[in-house]
Amino acid sequence: MDTVRVRRAAPPERRKLRRWKRARTNQVNSCRARVVLLSLGGVCNRETAQRVGYTPQWVRVVIHRFNAGGLQGIEWFPYFHGPRGPKTFTADLVEQIAEVALSPPKKLIGMTQWSLVKLRAYLIEQKIIGNISLEWLRLPF
Repeated sequence: MDTVRVRRAAPPERRKLRRWKRARTNQVNSCRARVVLLSLGGVCNRETAQRVGYTPQWVRVVIHRFNAGGLQGIEWFPYFHGPRGPKTFTADLVEQIAEVALSPPKKLIGMTQWSLVKLRAYLIEQKIIGNISLEWLRLPF
């Protein structure tokens, strides 16, 4: 069961893992960093799982992800996984918002013109975007 071993980590990776381990703001990254650091220290997967509070299977998954993708493979961004979706607006998303805003609202919502509140509600209802502020919609493009 403990045949999965973490690859050798470069010194900058080790420094970042130690920093993640001490961080209190993102517990997911902290636990994953502990898994990798314990594995680098020679602790078996079963004991690592007990220390961190994961299952041995999940410890192996984290090690596989680190071996394949490095720090980016195990890093977790909570704002990408929340109910609101990502906080960054890609060019495609901005294009979709602009397309809805420039389309005649009579067909979509039965009104003669868009208001920011109605546009925001329509975008969220149609799941084009998870959440957006009125101030962001007010920005000129």
